[in-house]
Amino acid sequence: MKSLDIYKRFLLKINKNDSNDGIAILQSHFIILFNTESTRWLGEKLKGDGDNIKLDQLDTLLEPNVELKLVKKYDDSVEFQLPENFYRHASSYSIVDKGNCKGVKIFNFDKKALGLTATLADDFSKPQFDFEETPFIITHNKMKIFYDDFEIKRVFETYYRVPTQIDIAGYNHPDGTPSTDIDSDLVPDSIDEILNRLAVEVNRQYQDNESVALRKDAINTEP
Repeated sequence: MKSLDIYKRFLLKINKNDSNDGIAILQSHFIILFNTESTRWLGEKLKGDGDNIKLDQLDTLLEPNVELKLVKKYDDSVEFQLPENFYRHASSYSIVDKGNCKGVKIFNFDKKALGLTATLADDFSKPQFDFEETPFIITHNKMKIFYDDFEIKRVFETYYRVPTQIDIAGYNHPDGTPSTDIDSDLVPDSIDEILNRLAVEVNRQYQDNESVALRKDAINTEP
C-alpha cells in the first residue's frame, strides 16, 4: 500500500468522531509512529503459538532458506552472520560432511544460551550427526551453530524480517537528508491493525492533553 494513502487513512481514523477537533499529525511524525508500531505489532504477533498466528498476514515478512555468511570457526562451533533485516528465527538447517558422507542436511534447533552447557553435555541434545540435528544460539545478530564429529559447510536460515520502514517524500530527516517515497509491504489487514492501535494511542494522548489544558484554564480563572 502507498505510504501516502496509509497516512491519509490514519488521519481519517483519528478524526472520525466529533469529539476530536481536527487532530493534526505531521507526516514526519507519522512515519516514526508507524514504523515503530509496525515492529512492535510484529513482535506481538509472533508471541502467539503456531495455531494462533495469522500466517497469511506474515507471509510477506518470511524470508525462506537464506544462506548465511561464515564469520568465524571455533573448536566446537561455527559462527554465521544474520541478515541486517533479521527479526525472528523460524527454522534453519546445515549442510555438513562426515567422512565419506558429503552434503548431509541436518536440522538446527534453537537453544537458549543459559542452558547451553547442559545441552552440549547431554547425549540426547548435543550435536548429533546420526540423528541429523544440532543446537545453535543467536547472539549479537549472529548464529552460532555447534558441531562434534562433523564439519558444517553451509547454513540456511528461514526468518521473519523487520517490516519495510516506510517514508513519504516532501520533508527532511533529522540528519538533513530528504525523505523519499517508500511504501509498505504489509497486507492491508495488517496495516489496518497497526493504524487502529496508533489511533487509540494518539486519541488517548490528545484527550489527556485536553484534560490538562482544561484543568489549567480552570485554575487560571478561579477567583
